[in-house]
Amino acid sequence: MRIVICSLFLWVFASFGLAQDSPQAPEPAVQVRALTIVASDLPEADRQRIEDSLQGETYSLEELSERVRQNLRDLGYYSAHAESPQLASISEAPLPRSADVSIQVKPGAQYRLGQIAFQGATVFPPDQLRRQFPIEAGSLFNATRVGKGLEALRDLYLEKGYVNFGAMPLPRIDEVRRVIDLTIDVDEGNRYDFGRLILDGVEPRVGTAKALLAAWTSLQGKPYNPQLLAKWLAANAPFLNHPANMPDQVTAHQDQAAGQIDIQLELP
Repeated sequence: MRIVICSLFLWVFASFGLAQDSPQAPEPAVQVRALTIVASDLPEADRQRIEDSLQGETYSLEELSERVRQNLRDLGYYSAHAESPQLASISEAPLPRSADVSIQVKPGAQYRLGQIAFQGATVFPPDQLRRQFPIEAGSLFNATRVGKGLEALRDLYLEKGYVNFGAMPLPRIDEVRRVIDLTIDVDEGNRYDFGRLILDGVEPRVGTAKALLAAWTSLQGKPYNPQLLAKWLAANAPFLNHPANMPDQVTAHQDQAAGQIDIQLELP
């Protein structure tokens, strides 16, 4: 079973989908002793904020570039570009290696968020969907907050049994006003309920299977909700010999024809 959500992070990582002719060894990570953001048109306060947030941590060079870009997008620079990091004063020992790092960036224009609209959504009213996004209209566009809103949408639908929910943000950019409006294209999918409890293996004690099946009636037929499932597992873990490993013994099976999620539990 897979829950699908499309977030703004897809925009960030889109440039890394090109195939390589031959595999390359991963670039060793580096601890950033001092970070210098080089840009002729980036306000000093924004430059300092990004530098302070990343200095002292350890990243691969690719990850560091992505974090710089993401920080810029979180400050409204929607089309920001960052060059490959340049290292100086590299120290190989002690590990991890450390270096002073500089990155040339082109922030581009700074944008604010306009309106967030939804299409294809019928289960929840638009105002409830909008409340899932922790960003106000008129504030600087923030890719991370929009991504958190998409995650919150997923959780909202998942609580009601919509396990195949998907959402795609469609931006519309007004270059004159420097505003980005978002339309969230929602694919709700079908609702699923809790189905059967399937027990495999040997009972650790006589009566375990009967007790678990009786307890399962409290969930069966309700909208599927992984949080409710987790609570049920925790409450019934004492029936097993190894309750600490109980989550590893659980498999969810999606029955599309019946519109239910069957749970298979491996008895120790």
